[in-house]
Amino acid sequence: MDLLNVKDITVTYGRNPRPTIEHFSLDMKEGEIVSIVGESGSGKTTVIRAILGLLPGGGKVDQGDILFQGQSLLNLKKEQWRELRGSQISMIFQDSGAMINPIRRIGDQFVEYIRTHQKMSRKEAWNKGVEMLEKMRLPSGDTIMRNYPFQLSGGMRQRVGIAMSMTFQPKLLLADEPTSALDVTTQAQIVRQFMELRESYGTAMIVVTHNIGVAAYMADKLIVMQYGKVVDAGTRDEVMNNPASEYTKNLLAAVPEMGGKRYV
Repeated sequence: MDLLNVKDITVTYGRNPRPTIEHFSLDMKEGEIVSIVGESGSGKTTVIRAILGLLPGGGKVDQGDILFQGQSLLNLKKEQWRELRGSQISMIFQDSGAMINPIRRIGDQFVEYIRTHQKMSRKEAWNKGVEMLEKMRLPSGDTIMRNYPFQLSGGMRQRVGIAMSMTFQPKLLLADEPTSALDVTTQAQIVRQFMELRESYGTAMIVVTHNIGVAAYMADKLIVMQYGKVVDAGTRDEVMNNPASEYTKNLLAAVPEMGGKRYV
């Protein structure tokens, strides 16, 4: 059985009759990495928000179905979502600093997050948080737990976000532009971190990005979107070597070359 099946979904917002997403489908297995690529406004983030049941502003899935381990996600109650989010399916945002309260210490928020999903003492949750931070290669996890978000660099905040999202070893990780707020060197470190998560935990991932180079490096499957529609989909090699759409060809052509070699 597949881990996730997105079956021909269409998403609309409010009273706008024009769909934001049209006829999007995706099948993925455990441990698989899928990258969704496209420019801003192509619908990439809407797809993963639909999967996590977090469509803002009256957004709804009008057509199709989303199955996680064979169970439809479209009719889950709040309590069922509460059990699923953070434990079975987690999400990482473009800048994890944006999802962390800037006026509360990292540790207070991490402990609260852990105790929301699992019954344990504050001290046990604190130690679990420290352990996860250090697994994400953050030195002196105890010190970071006592810091405020502004005391950390962008790369460190992103690792805090990854540590929190991986606390309960979810089967599926949704990553929304996880490297775009970082400098190139830190981007490379975070990408390697994601690959290690797959190796260590067998975590499946959907990575949303506008950077086709990052997508191609990480993904088993590539999906290219434009104007809310899929214009290319397949294995990484299929899409990279035989793109079906002019849009994908243009994305690939935009990747710089060095010494006659294209680094994608």
